[in-house]
Amino acid sequence: MLAGMSHAEYAHWLAIYSVEPFPEERADQRTAELLRMMMIAAGVKKLPKISDLIPDWWGEHTPAQQTPEQIRANMAIIKATKKKKK
Repeated sequence: MLAGMSHAEYAHWLAIYSVEPFPEERADQRTAELLRMMMIAAGVKKLPKISDLIPDWWGEHTPAQQTPEQIRANMAIIKATKKKKK
């Protein structure tokens, strides 16, 4: 599609997109906002930012590296949750 598009047309669509993103990105943002609201209702203490809940379809964001302490804390939470279910 880009091969047959002039620079002026590309600039035009880029300007439109900057004001009103295309529907799928808006859907991702709405879904992330709903997910965050559900996390609030579930009593999650440490809430992620909405931008962290939006999928990175184009690989533009590098994943945050967890420290060993964070990994241990996450595993402890998972283990505690599994013990409660038994």
